[in-house]
Amino acid sequence: MYSLFDELTLRGQHKVKTWQQQGQSWASYSLYRDRVSHELYIPHTVLNLVVQGEKRMYDGRRVHHLRAGDALLIPAGTLLCSEILRPQQQYSSINLVIPDQLIQVELKGKEKRHTSCTKALTTLPPNAQWRHFTQSLLDHFARDWESPNYYDILSHTLHLINKEEPISAMLARAVKYPLPEVMEKLRTDLPEVRLLAEMAAMGHMSTATLKRRFREVYHCSPMVWIMEKRLQMAGFLLRTTSRPIAEIAYSTGFEDITHFYRQFRRCFQLTPLQWRNMESDLFSK
Repeated sequence: MYSLFDELTLRGQHKVKTWQQQGQSWASYSLYRDRVSHELYIPHTVLNLVVQGEKRMYDGRRVHHLRAGDALLIPAGTLLCSEILRPQQQYSSINLVIPDQLIQVELKGKEKRHTSCTKALTTLPPNAQWRHFTQSLLDHFARDWESPNYYDILSHTLHLINKEEPISAMLARAVKYPLPEVMEKLRTDLPEVRLLAEMAAMGHMSTATLKRRFREVYHCSPMVWIMEKRLQMAGFLLRTTSRPIAEIAYSTGFEDITHFYRQFRRCFQLTPLQWRNMESDLFSK
């Protein structure tokens, strides 16, 4: 259901250039010329810098509308949906993969602060430093013969993130309490999960441990999180496909259409049909 995003290449890219460290891609510049949508599982923390164009990123009940100059932090182990907009305008962005080990070193102790911040896609406050950083990366990508120092770039990235206390605390907590086995299985089995015990078994832990981890990181129960992810996918499919509403509901894990309509309206304050037909922007930023 969700594609693994680990090599920084995706369907629909007109052009992509990557930098590698020990055989693994850690940075990319991507250019799109057509509208395209993706359902992605992000196993590592990623910083997404929008260079030009617009896109929507779906994360549970939140929809982020990103434009040129925006910086989006994606915590490791995230299931998200992405919709690149404006087919008449090119879209390009830079992605940087930030390894857990570096986050643990650079943001050590941060997880104990701002414990009310939940793990989620987070748009970083715009400032001149992020704009300058993005431009410096673009300059490096423009020089085909030059790849910048891996550790210098990522250390500087975390230095800038570290200035935003709540965001750095969220990121540090996300890598301290990972759930990789659970998320890896949910990326394909999300619609089928019905019981908390099933979800706990995916991570080889007790239901009590699973509930405690979700409270620490997501500030909700595992089954509430599952519901929001199903609604996320439903909302995404309503906007990016012409599939019938009932078919979308069943494919995302809902067994009762009335229940789906009720939950969708509770989450997004619109019916599925209103959401699909809405011409104005969705809930931006």
